[in-house]
Amino acid sequence: MKFRFLKRIRHLAEGAFVGLAFIFFHYILPPKQSLALGGWIGRHFGPLLPWSKRAKRNLKKCFPGITQVEIKGIIKEMWENFGLLAAEYASPDTFWDGKKLYNIEIVGLENLENFQNDQKPGIIFTAHTGNWQMITLAAQSIGFDLTQMYRPANNPFVDRLMLKCQKLAVKNVITKRKGGPRDLFSLIKRGEHALLLIDQKLGEGLSIPFLGREAMTATGVARMYLNQGCPLLPARSERLHRTSRFRVTFYPPINYVPRGNHNKDMYDLLLSINTMIGEWIKERPGQWLWLHRRWKD
Repeated sequence: MKFRFLKRIRHLAEGAFVGLAFIFFHYILPPKQSLALGGWIGRHFGPLLPWSKRAKRNLKKCFPGITQVEIKGIIKEMWENFGLLAAEYASPDTFWDGKKLYNIEIVGLENLENFQNDQKPGIIFTAHTGNWQMITLAAQSIGFDLTQMYRPANNPFVDRLMLKCQKLAVKNVITKRKGGPRDLFSLIKRGEHALLLIDQKLGEGLSIPFLGREAMTATGVARMYLNQGCPLLPARSERLHRTSRFRVTFYPPINYVPRGNHNKDMYDLLLSINTMIGEWIKERPGQWLWLHRRWKD
């Protein structure tokens, strides 16, 4: 009883802090100053937080020869990216005003347009790199509305605010709560399109190499591809020059030919996806969230 009470007090305090920060960044500060302050806070205060220790462990696991100087630089950039991202979530109209796209360069637009117009349902998959919300804004710029799968925050007060921020940039959101996978399956059966982030912590799925180490990997996208014939389109967001300018790349759809052994096909398809995402992270390690327990200790 006492533990639940203290937990609720902590959640209330966290929720109040995040709520005040949202009001400050969304309603009070001009967008340019808001983004600059978000990056400054992340860069200077993020590395001091205890979660940075986990990021350091994860970096050592994935890059055995990495130096302390390199670790420090990646963690500093990661927190700067996170601070900018938080400010950007509060100001999506800085990038898309409903008519025109700003500060987002699109590569592979033809892949997105073909994906939109192929008369099939589909899943765009990405990772927590750069600012992944720019992918939905880039899609909206050609009249392509995606439904995004959203993982609820553990704090219910913070979750409400995060969901509000999510809906500033995405028209349709389904959560990973109970029933979320069923909602996603129904959406695909109706011939619609979804955006999924598939790179973070998972307690179930298949153990697949990711950045050189075994990691539990969600199987949903592979099942949709192999069982439902659902096209999969990789998309990547990159922050350019540590500013609020982005490159969003839409790659050609996954073209994996099943070999008849379902378990082997699942493994090989997920391995190819993990390898692709791993290459993105290696190219820009400071733009990925290293804070989760992605690998077992």
